[in-house]
Amino acid sequence: MGSYESTKETIRSVADIVEVIGQFVQLRKAGQNYIGLCPFHTEKEPSFTVSPSKQMFHCFGCKKGGDIFAFWMEYHGTTFPETIKELAERYNVPLLEGASSAEEKKKAEFRKALFKVNEQACRFYQEVLLEETGGKPGRAYLERRSLSFSIINKFRLGYAPDSWDSLTSFLGKDPRKLKIASEAGLLVERKGGGYYDRFRNRVIFPILNLRGQVVGFGGRVLDAALPKYLNTPESPIFHKGALLYGLNHAFDAIRKAGRTVVVEGYMDVLALHDHEIVETVATLGTALTDAHVRKLKGYASEAVVVFDSDEAGKKAALKSLPLFLNEGLSGKAVVLPGNHDPDSFVNTEGASSLRDLIRKAGSLFDFHVDMSLSVMDGSIEAKSIAINEVLPVLRRLHDVSQQSLYVRRLSERIGVKEDVLWMELKNLGRDGAGGSDKLSLSERLAKPAVEKRFSRDIHFLNLLIHYPEAAQALRNLPWQVLLSDAQVIEIGELFFQNYDSGRLSSMEDLAPNLESEKAREQLREGLLLPSFYSDQTVDLAIQEFERKIRQIQLSRSIQKAREQGDLESMNRLLKEKAEGIGQSAGH
Repeated sequence: MGSYESTKETIRSVADIVEVIGQFVQLRKAGQNYIGLCPFHTEKEPSFTVSPSKQMFHCFGCKKGGDIFAFWMEYHGTTFPETIKELAERYNVPLLEGASSAEEKKKAEFRKALFKVNEQACRFYQEVLLEETGGKPGRAYLERRSLSFSIINKFRLGYAPDSWDSLTSFLGKDPRKLKIASEAGLLVERKGGGYYDRFRNRVIFPILNLRGQVVGFGGRVLDAALPKYLNTPESPIFHKGALLYGLNHAFDAIRKAGRTVVVEGYMDVLALHDHEIVETVATLGTALTDAHVRKLKGYASEAVVVFDSDEAGKKAALKSLPLFLNEGLSGKAVVLPGNHDPDSFVNTEGASSLRDLIRKAGSLFDFHVDMSLSVMDGSIEAKSIAINEVLPVLRRLHDVSQQSLYVRRLSERIGVKEDVLWMELKNLGRDGAGGSDKLSLSERLAKPAVEKRFSRDIHFLNLLIHYPEAAQALRNLPWQVLLSDAQVIEIGELFFQNYDSGRLSSMEDLAPNLESEKAREQLREGLLLPSFYSDQTVDLAIQEFERKIRQIQLSRSIQKAREQGDLESMNRLLKEKAEGIGQSAGH
């Protein structure tokens, strides 16, 4: 790995690993250490631990760990010599060169050359944009898009002339340099020898990493040529699936706001930054990935994704939902009105209007269900379409307790029983493909009798078994209105009687005292099921049960008032029910 021992020890003495890692991972104090969600693998419970006394980190999930240098290399994808140099510069430590292996030196030098040629190209494109004649097409385009000069300058925008060899000529005739530019994706090698420019007649968007280095470029065409947007290809320093455009300018604002705004394109980012919505980033012409979401969760507790209201936007929302849920980052959605994209909306309606939409953003799950419901006509066939769209997404969730809560939410939103949805979820393969049931979903929805294994009754029983202390929150409520299974009601009544008197040491003790064999069988089956809830979601489950009890009570009171012809009471109750649903959706 090379020595650099003197420099390493000096950096260790002045750099606090908690401070360094805390810039990229949300950490909280836990005893003598700090913990957070691991930035290197998917997890919902924090297993990533940082020890200030030992100046080391370790993840008990993926087993990655080490000192400050190991973290920097893993997180930023740098070599050891690069890491030493960057940290030495960061902490004003004199760099005393150490011996590195030949392979390591070669790798470091290659990456250094890629960064250097990218920087040279970036400056070239910037200078061309400012040329009175040569940069006129690029400037005209940016003026039409209402971008200020400060944003153009801040994001280092440029223009590639409508020429096959402008950058090639600028870089000179050194074959080694041209080869590096080709490796960086700036030039394309001709079959007969030589090179030509990859970007021609395009506005250029340099893509920078968190350390401000140019790792790649995006180019937007100014005529009818295709593709409309073009990125440099993958390289040792450029990985589209892990990079977010604008993050180098946005991450401080994201940390302060506790929220990030995710948009689809370069121009959207620039327009929002120009209107001081600085916590905005974009993917590089790709769908959101788990690497994107994992990086964002290190800075913020929620992400608001701004989608177009077309079919592509709907599909993008559906695909992103499991990423946010599995990574433990709250995902919300904004759908812009009309044919607006974020760029056009903020320029016509203003920043305050967009901020208002962001502030009122609902969850990604509700967004998708709302999109499905908006085209539903209430028929069984229409409901089956909505179920077929949402359930494959829920199937990809790793957390069973999350699955349970969202299945319940879907059941209430579209008016289909939970047990039906669980049967459909059970029939799905891991890839979301349907099972072998010969009946269509529409036919199964029409059947009056369905399997009860995953009904609300079983969720209630599961809560009693795995979280009896938490279940006490329901003891003074009419919890029986939730249930349709007489056996589960019998188990629940015996549970509360014995728990209140202190006679219950375990749920197994209830079995001999149940009157019916069916109730004992139901309890045995329940005891074999894993918990549908986690320590983090059990309170939410209790709240959902309480909310549903209130809804049922209100519905019954409304029906009673309707039967008695008491219009005043009925209208008051309907208003109370509507307000309760609205508050719940907003929450």
